[in-house]
Amino acid sequence: MLVRIELDDPRDFYTNLDFISGRVILSLTRDENVSAIRVKLEGESRTVVFPQTRRPSLDPLGNQHHTIPTESHKILYKVSQVFPTQDPVAAPSMGLSYTLRAGQHEYPFRFEIPLNNDCSDPEFEKIYYKSRLSNFGLVEVEQLKYSHVKRILPPSLPGFPGKAEIEYFIKATVERPSRFKGNMRSILDFKLLPMEPTRPPPTTIEVYARRPYVFSASLAGHQVKSAKKPTELSSMTPKGEIEARLPSGAILTCNKPLPLRIIVRKTGESRASVFLMSLQVQLIGSTELKANNEVAVEVNTWVLMDLNELSIPIVTPKDEVGSEIDVDSQLWDTRPLPKAVIPSFHICNVARRYSLWLRVGLGYGLPGEIQARYLSLAFVVFGTNKMQPQIITLPLRFETEVYSGISPPDTILDAIASSSSPHRVFTSPANSPSIQPRRYDPAYPPQLTQRGQATDELPPSYQDAIAEDMPPPDDLGREYTGDLYQAD
Repeated sequence: MLVRIELDDPRDFYTNLDFISGRVILSLTRDENVSAIRVKLEGESRTVVFPQTRRPSLDPLGNQHHTIPTESHKILYKVSQVFPTQDPVAAPSMGLSYTLRAGQHEYPFRFEIPLNNDCSDPEFEKIYYKSRLSNFGLVEVEQLKYSHVKRILPPSLPGFPGKAEIEYFIKATVERPSRFKGNMRSILDFKLLPMEPTRPPPTTIEVYARRPYVFSASLAGHQVKSAKKPTELSSMTPKGEIEARLPSGAILTCNKPLPLRIIVRKTGESRASVFLMSLQVQLIGSTELKANNEVAVEVNTWVLMDLNELSIPIVTPKDEVGSEIDVDSQLWDTRPLPKAVIPSFHICNVARRYSLWLRVGLGYGLPGEIQARYLSLAFVVFGTNKMQPQIITLPLRFETEVYSGISPPDTILDAIASSSSPHRVFTSPANSPSIQPRRYDPAYPPQLTQRGQATDELPPSYQDAIAEDMPPPDDLGREYTGDLYQAD
């Protein structure tokens, strides 16, 4: 017997409210007796935290051993019985047997991906408690003892082998009545990129990070010791403020350039020009892992920009005191977020947060005839006609969120506006503007992979109350290229 899963419309990734449909294909070389064929849509979030000091625990025999905290959440669990075609809960197949003739048999299935995770639902826990039986006849209550949060389903999470993983898959199980013949299973993995939360209404308000700067009155890196013309020397020293701004909410979007503004403000008279000498931008992702009250943080860094040896004039002596000069945004307008950056999320045992770090290098020099004049002064004071520019580096930092770029359809926004649900994931003001549903479908290398045998689990089926009657978002074309989930 060979079991495999084929999808009707395979995609490189799916999102909330998408339908996944396909067929379970059985290839039989001889007649086989089966009890039922079930298809499950599952998602799991697993974490392992290695504490610095391992705590001893007692095994069933009373011996001490060290334990490594682990935690696993079934964040998505849907089941459909495709053979025989009846409700798997209302009409269980235990004790029944059907004979399938040799040849190929196909059984269709169809699931809708919900908005939120399932593990926080009390009814889910009750069913899970009743259905999870170990080999010793004891009920496994791990899912019950964990704390849960109800949020939008998190994205697929690679990059932390042996520490954390969020994966989604479809599992087909062919149950056989004979105890001497094990059940046959096939598993097909798929990637999930969730819808983004509702964005705040458009506004001109911006969040900013600001630092003052001032250059010292020196030439060639030496402090001027001569008493000659001290006022003239100090008057050429620029001072001001450097400021980075993001739209209010500090939201970045996957595979989109930074909505960044860098502004230089002149706060004092100066006969020298200020130049942009370097610009480094880094996105820092902090992934918090939790397992049995143990917490660990994994940090990833993506270099969005690393420009050096620049000499771009941004403040000149002609600029008035108090004037604001925007740095040319063409430096970063064509640089989207790396494809390995996934949206911010928070699930029961894993959370991903981001911060944006900028390092702006500024230098100053003297234009035209004034430069020649002070080069002569440098020779008189220091015995050299070489004036090295001063360069100062100013760090700026934002706490940011990363959104997927997949906007929820209007039906979701309307349901949220009329709902009193306190869920953070889809909180929207009543006067929020209508957002048309959008889809981004990158031409990734295929992400769907067949797996081998897997341990089966009896399902608690749960329909999200909000998403139950919602249509899938319109497919208006997706814009990514490459592998979104490629780990750096």
